[in-house]
Amino acid sequence: MRQGPSVGPANLRAWRVADDLAVELFKVGRRLPPDLRWLSAQLLKAATSVPANISEGYTRSSKKEFLQFLSIARSSLAEVEYFLHFMHRVELIDHASYGRFSEMRAEAARLIYGLMKAVRSRLASNGSPNKIREVGERYLIDDAQ
Repeated sequence: MRQGPSVGPANLRAWRVADDLAVELFKVGRRLPPDLRWLSAQLLKAATSVPANISEGYTRSSKKEFLQFLSIARSSLAEVEYFLHFMHRVELIDHASYGRFSEMRAEAARLIYGLMKAVRSRLASNGSPNKIREVGERYLIDDAQ
């Protein structure tokens, strides 16, 4: 069961999916043999960077900064994608786990991209949104509080 903040970035589905992926990959990393501690550290750093960057960007004072942190989060997801590929190729994770983690990663990437589009759109209109909300798979930015 998810625990943690119910306000702020935790309201964003992109953050929640990235957080779930980080938790699942943490469990995988803990099961890696001691001689692969380096791989576990790299995997966990990349995976936890995604929700951490969404959180940090969300609290920044400008939407331009938020966009930069979302870009960093997407880049960290690319690292996660490679580590999943590598672990699958060297048989550290089975095909089913690889597929499940890859789907979670792809969903997080899609949601972050949608959030980036919404923020870019708002920047292009020179607006200063007060609230970001989700509608289905899309993010909307409201001017009203």
